Amino acid sequence: MKRKIGTVLLISTSLLLASCGTADLQDEKDADQQVVEDQTVKKVSGREIIAELKQTAKETPLRDQIAADQIESDEYKNGLYGEPSKENEEDMAVQAAEAFVAIEAVEQVYGGHEGFSKAGVLFIENQMSGAEQSGVWIGLKEIDERLDELLSILQPKVDAGEILAEPIYIYKSAHSDEDLRQVQYEVGKELQNINDDKRGIYSVSVDIISGEIEVTHDFMTAGQQSDLQKKFPERNMDFKQDGRIIATPGEPTITYPEHEFTTEQSRIGAYVTDVYEGGMLVVSTAPADFSSTGGDDEFYDATSFNYLDAEKLLKIGQRIKVDIQGPVAASYPAQGRAKYVEVLPEYKPETAKLSESQVVVQAIAIAKKKSGHVPAIHSLTYDGNVGKWKVVIKQGEEKYELEIEDQ
Repeated sequence: MKRKIGTVLLISTSLLLASCGTADLQDEKDADQQVVEDQTVKKVSGREIIAELKQTAKETPLRDQIAADQIESDEYKNGLYGEPSKENEEDMAVQAAEAFVAIEAVEQVYGGHEGFSKAGVLFIENQMSGAEQSGVWIGLKEIDERLDELLSILQPKVDAGEILAEPIYIYKSAHSDEDLRQVQYEVGKELQNINDDKRGIYSVSVDIISGEIEVTHDFMTAGQQSDLQKKFPERNMDFKQDGRIIATPGEPTITYPEHEFTTEQSRIGAYVTDVYEGGMLVVSTAPADFSSTGGDDEFYDATSFNYLDAEKLLKIGQRIKVDIQGPVAASYPAQGRAKYVEVLPEYKPETAKLSESQVVVQAIAIAKKKSGHVPAIHSLTYDGNVGKWKVVIKQGEEKYELEIEDQ
């Protein structure tokens, strides 16, 4: 029976996974006495190993079969878990064998995920993610009789050849999963206070191994970052800016080109196809790339953005670039929030009377009368010999050409 695996198995799903190296374990202790309480057996990757399993079985047919099932699967052969390699095979075997058994044992002894979250942390390190050796790490903040119980479950699995002893590391952790959740919550509350006008966005994550706090944001000043760090002196904080810093009240959220027109045609950006109070509808100038999925139908991304003063700052037909703030809801049109808008120069041939935006306005007006589907500008060309613009529209399943007089 194949054990389904993913690229990562974690007890704590709300925290970040870090990758560090590991080293070979030695058979240093008697099989009947594996725990040395309050004493470090040795250090691996700078972590204090507090207990070890003993590799008693010389042959491991059950474990070998589990490993073989993984590399014989279609998912592995097709590269679903990464490029096939010896390292990848070892990663997968540890996840399917040792991790599978260790997680079940931890939950059995500590009373499920919530019970263990108060006692420690559990994570997997993969060679494919940079670790020196595939391994399952059980970090205990609270060391008590439950450790003996855990080992009494795991050691017979080793004796039976179902798992290997070496990939399972039991170490002294400075924190538990619950500790990390609490600090994550406390940092989040502080960020809510800083972001009191709710204009900015942020996220907080805590490294399950180091306890380092990562704050991603688009609104904090250097002073605010320093003040926040001072409130959590025992934790290292890593601040990462998410794109452009959001404009403060009174600052512009839009830029216009130095030269309004250009004689060079461009398909950069997206067209504004509608503006309304507090928002705009934007449609891509190029179809989405479905080559990786085998799709061949032209599909143009469309997004309805919340954008304050859109009616005052923008007009239909303009080509723009949008800095998006936060997530975009997967609907059609998609729903998002614009942080900043850059208006791009519009195409206007030397002999033309109309500009690109004026032609697009007319084309969209015609398209809206033809159908309720969102219109996309497939192509736009100017023929100076006849004084006409040709616009190809993709609207729903239909594609058609319009001729617009240059006047």
